[in-house]
Parts: sequence; structure tokens; C-alpha cells
Amino acid sequence: MGILYLCTLGLCGIGWFVDIIRYLIAAYKGERIQGNSPKHLSADEPLPIVSSNAILSNGEVCHYCEAAIHLKTKNVVVGYSSERYNTKIRISKEKSIGLGDQRAVRIRHDVQERANGVLSITNTRIVFSGNNFAFDKKITALSSITPYKDGIAFQFGSQPYTLLTHNSEYIYEILTRIIKSSEDVSNSDMPI
Repeated sequence: MGILYLCTLGLCGIGWFVDIIRYLIAAYKGERIQGNSPKHLSADEPLPIVSSNAILSNGEVCHYCEAAIHLKTKNVVVGYSSERYNTKIRISKEKSIGLGDQRAVRIRHDVQERANGVLSITNTRIVFSGNNFAFDKKITALSSITPYKDGIAFQFGSQPYTLLTHNSEYIYEILTRIIKSSEDVSNSDMPI
């Protein structure tokens, strides 16, 4: 296909136009285009060992380190509107006095805060380091992992952490493999 495009100048420009439309639609839907496939671990492949920006302790190795975005939704005041209250007090049959009051009412909306940073996963910890937000949690404190199409959510007790990343399935595979290997080690240490 590449040779055909090269020899015909992109099928006289039509091929380039079709590709641009395809990529724009895929970007709008958040889908991947062929050649940009996500990473996966095969069953017999060992966990990768990569360099990390996190400071590692003795015996700790990093299995994943890439850019991510921390996403937090907050309900904040985005403006004010005024409400007017009118009350009439009757003095006699023909007379009444009007009383009025006006007060400001807060307008609240959910706003998403984003913090760019680096996600590192070691054999013992999940570390996110960014300029505006950071966390460092032990994998043993992890309550749940939820991969999404464009991100992953970690739950530590009652505290959720949502990260936007294109490698959510790969991160999930690495974490489940780490958890399984730590469970296997702890089960082999138990007396029979």
C-alpha cells in the first residue's frame, strides 16, 4: 500500500484525503489506528524491567513507567445568580405592605481537574508524580483496579485515583501478575 501511495502520489490525493478523514474520526472516537496497537504481555513473558523516575528501595524493581494524567472531578462554585422574595403583610382590608428580599444563590457544577505526571509501577508500589498532584501507595493496600478504554482507576480503601492513559490493559496485566506472584510467595511461606 505504501508503494502504491508513493507511485501514484496518494492515489492522486484521494488516498490522503481518505486517511485524514479516517484518522480524524478515530481520534474523535478515541480509537486506535492500525500500527498503534496497545502493549500486551504473553503468558510466558516475564515482567519488563524499566528505568523509573521514582526512587526505588533495595530489591524493588520498576515494571512500568510512562506519562499519565491524573483526573479528579470536583463540585465547585462557578457563579452566582440572584433570587428575589416578595412578601405582603396585610394591615387592614384595603391596605397591605410589600416586603422584598434578594439573595445570591451559588451555581455549582462538576469540574474536572487534570494533573500531568508520570506513573511508575514497581513490584511493591504504585507511584504517580506530577507538579500539581502526586501519590505513592503500596500494592498491598490496593482494593480494586478498573481498566477503561482511555484510562485506569485505582481504589485504595475509600480513596479513588483515576488516571488517563492509553495503556490501561497493559497496566492491568502487569498489576495482576505482580499481585498473583506476591500471593504465590505468601502462600508458599505458610506452614502446612
